[in-house]
Amino acid sequence: MSPDIGETEAIARALERLELSETTPARAALVSRRDPPGGAYYLVVVGDPSAALGIAAVDASSGEVTQWATLAGDAPHLLPDREAAIQRAGASSARRAELVWRSCPASRSPLYPLWEIDTGDEVVYVDHAGQVWPSLEPGAHGG
Repeated sequence: MSPDIGETEAIARALERLELSETTPARAALVSRRDPPGGAYYLVVVGDPSAALGIAAVDASSGEVTQWATLAGDAPHLLPDREAAIQRAGASSARRAELVWRSCPASRSPLYPLWEIDTGDEVVYVDHAGQVWPSLEPGAHGG
């Protein structure tokens, strides 16, 4: 799926919704939705990487800010980086590592997407706390 808006526009919309200055540092990552398949949104984290001021989910097609939260600015927003997620999945490398989201036991909020890791032998999911999940199904249990 190719997004209709880019990272810059997603960041601008998140800053506006959070009522923060357009000069506030922010970064965005594209997240593929698994419910419904084919959808996507940007996860925008605002503030210094070690002290997030806010977070927002911005629909990649419409540009609508669908969820947002103001944070205290005294800690990072928890999300392991790609390489840390691959290591937690027990893989030395990955065929594919992608941020995804679906409401499931591993994550109830789009503000906490998961890494989908294709190790070559299996596909697993790593949540914001580094816990590994075998699937995004309702009965899945992390390990």
